Amino acid sequence: MIQAWQEDHTQAWIAQTYRVSVNTVKDWIKRFRETGSLARLPRGREQPLIADEQAAAVQALVDRLPDATLAAYCAAWESQTGQRVSVPTMCRALQRFDRPRKKNNSRR
Repeated sequence: MIQAWQEDHTQAWIAQTYRVSVNTVKDWIKRFRETGSLARLPRGREQPLIADEQAAAVQALVDRLPDATLAAYCAAWESQTGQRVSVPTMCRALQRFDRPRKKNNSRR
């Protein structure tokens, strides 16, 4: 496909020949220009935002605010470390560090 593009065939011709959409051809050409390859790009983060070395800080946060919501943990984490994290990131960190959120039963 890239060879056809390098031989100055049109994107429409390449799409028809390889039976893909023109947008797919555009995406492949863009990837080839940026990386020099058509190999798949890596997905997701390689390392979690909240590192394993920060487990003690997360545990201290949960101990200090046992009935807080995930959003409250995120806000407290940002004020404590200066690092803004999303609610899903905080949830994954709590799960990774075996710190499930236990709500006060009197609120139910």
